[in-house]
Amino acid sequence: MKSTLLAIGAVALWSTNAIVARYALGGLDVEQVQLLQFVGASLVFLLARIFPGQAGGGPDAAGLTLGLVGITGTMIFQYLAFAAGPIAQVNIVAYAWPLIAALMILMRSKADRPFRFAGLTAMGFLGAALVILQNGNGLQAATFGVGHFWAMGSALCMAVYSAGIGHVKCNQNTVHLAGSVAGLAIAGLWCAIAGRPFPDPQTSSFWLALYLGAGPIGMGYLLWAQAMRWSPSGRTASLGYLTPVGSTLLLALSGAVLGPLAMVGSVIVILCCAATGIEIQHHARA
Repeated sequence: MKSTLLAIGAVALWSTNAIVARYALGGLDVEQVQLLQFVGASLVFLLARIFPGQAGGGPDAAGLTLGLVGITGTMIFQYLAFAAGPIAQVNIVAYAWPLIAALMILMRSKADRPFRFAGLTAMGFLGAALVILQNGNGLQAATFGVGHFWAMGSALCMAVYSAGIGHVKCNQNTVHLAGSVAGLAIAGLWCAIAGRPFPDPQTSSFWLALYLGAGPIGMGYLLWAQAMRWSPSGRTASLGYLTPVGSTLLLALSGAVLGPLAMVGSVIVILCCAATGIEIQHHARA
C-alpha cells in the first residue's frame, strides 16, 4: 500500500511535466530550461543526500550508471523531444516507457504467459506508431520526426531506470544526485556553447523551469525510487501507465489537442500499459 501511494504521488508530479514544459519552452530555449531543471533537481537530491533516511552502501559503478541513464538521459531526451516535435504526440511516445519496463521486468522474472504478454507489448508499440503516424490534425502521410526519435530515447532510459532502481546496492539518493549533477554540467556546457545567458529570475518561465527540476524530477524520482524499493517484484511499476493519462488530459485542457489517429494510438498505448501491469501483478501473486 505504501509503495502504491508513493508511486501515485510520483505520477501526479510527472503528469504536470509536459504542460509546464510547454509554457516554460515558450519563454526559454531548451538548453536554458534544462539548466534550471537540473539546478532544481540537484538541490532536492542534495538535501535528500544530506538527510538520507534510507539504507544503502557507498556509490558503485552500476548505481552511478543508472543515475546517468535514468536522470540525465531521460530528461535530456525528453526535453529535446518536447522542443522538436508536437508536444502532445511526443509526450505519449515518451510515456510509453511502462511497456518497455514491464518487458524487462517480466523477462527477468521468467513470466509464465510470455505469448500473451508479447501480444500486449506489440499492441502497445502499434499504438505508439499510430501516434507517430499522425501528421498535423489530419490523416496525412507519416512523418517520423526528430522529436519522436528523442521521445523513444527518453522512454528507453526511463524503462531501464525503473527496472533497475529497486535493485541498486548503493544509496538511491547518491544515484539521483550523480545523475542530476551530470545533467547540470551538460546543460551548463550546452548553454555556454550556444551562447545562452542565465535565465532571468523575474520571468515566469524561470520559475516554471525550476519547478520542473524540483517537482517532477526531484520529488518525482525520490517517490518513485522508494516505491520501486518497496515493490521489488515490479508490481508498482505498472502504475506508470497513469502518467500519459494525466499528462494528456492536462495538455488537452491547455489546448494541445491530439489528432484522431494519434488519439486512437494514445488509447491503445494506455490500455496496453494497464494490461501489462495486470500481467505483472498476476505473476507477482503466482
